[in-house]
Amino acid sequence: MIVTFTVRVPPGVRFAGRTVNGDVEAEQLTGAIAIGTVNGSVTFSTTSYAEANTVNGSIKGAMGATDWVDSLDFKTVNGSITIDLPANLSTDVRARSVNGDIASDFAIALSGRVDPRRLDGTIGAGGRSLTLDTVNGSVRLRKR
Repeated sequence: MIVTFTVRVPPGVRFAGRTVNGDVEAEQLTGAIAIGTVNGSVTFSTTSYAEANTVNGSIKGAMGATDWVDSLDFKTVNGSITIDLPANLSTDVRARSVNGDIASDFAIALSGRVDPRRLDGTIGAGGRSLTLDTVNGSVRLRKR
């Protein structure tokens, strides 16, 4: 049996959505997003910012703002992470992939040694923390 929920979110309202078995999609929102699942992929787009996690699935999203307060985390075990971010991004970034590569459209000032599976560095002026972790998949940061 498949159950599908459609939730309409008023402009600017934060959305939090979670499931265990199934995909989570939060598209064309204007507020902050926090979504996750265990067995499924996560897809989002917002004019604000978001964070997402899954165990068995990929994370794909687009953010329009970089004004988050603390840290943003994107984590999966079996899947890739692709995040589109504004070109004016300033953040301290930490990315990890055990079995995949890491790529970025942004210039990153690296701290530590160069490693194709591990990245610690600063984009722009730095500041807020952005963490992207996967075991089996690639990590992509793309300019929006």
